Amino acid sequence: MNLRSKEIIKKLSSKLLNQTIITQTLLDVLIENDIISEQDFQKALDDNIGEIEDMVLENKEILNDLGNSFDEDIFDSDEFKEDSVMRGLYYGPMGEA
Repeated sequence: MNLRSKEIIKKLSSKLLNQTIITQTLLDVLIENDIISEQDFQKALDDNIGEIEDMVLENKEILNDLGNSFDEDIFDSDEFKEDSVMRGLYYGPMGEA
């Protein structure tokens, strides 16, 4: 892992920690001020988790369907044959293209 990757991971970890602290603090304030009960929050959380799981499963099927449509080799068409690609290249002296 290079230095840039470590830096990105460190920033993401820091953001995740900050989000976790903020979320927990907000939840504590909501519960302490009787805006929501722990049971209501847990029910809403469970409902949201179920919805996200369903969405992931639906999108997985869509992505699988899309992936299957790309299985054929699109580079076999005449558009991507070597001679048609090479025609656009210039092999003359530098600066005269």
